[in-house]
Amino acid sequence: MDSWQQRKIVSLTTMSFKDIENVFIFGLLITGFLLFGVGGYLAYRVIRKMWAAVQSVPKLPAMLDGVCRAINTQTEMLREQNRKLDTILEQNRSLAADGLRG
Repeated sequence: MDSWQQRKIVSLTTMSFKDIENVFIFGLLITGFLLFGVGGYLAYRVIRKMWAAVQSVPKLPAMLDGVCRAINTQTEMLREQNRKLDTILEQNRSLAADGLRG
C-alpha cells in the first residue's frame, strides 16, 4: 500500500526530499502566478489613468469655454445687481437730501 493512501494528512517530515521539493516548486509556481496577476492589475490601473488623461486633453478647450461662460454670466449678473443697488442708493440719498432741505 502506498504512503499517500495510508495517511489522510500529509506531513512534510514523512515525505522524501523529492516530494518536498515538488511541494515547494508548486508553491513558488502559485506565488509567481499571484505576483504576475497583481503586477498586471497595477499596470492596468496606471494605463487606465494615462488613457483617461490622454482622452481629457481634446476636451479641455470645451471645458474651459464652459467655465469661462459660467464666470462671464455670473459677472454680468453681479454687475446688474450692482447697478440696481447704485440706483437705490442714489434714490435714498436724494430722498435724504430732500428731507434735510424741507
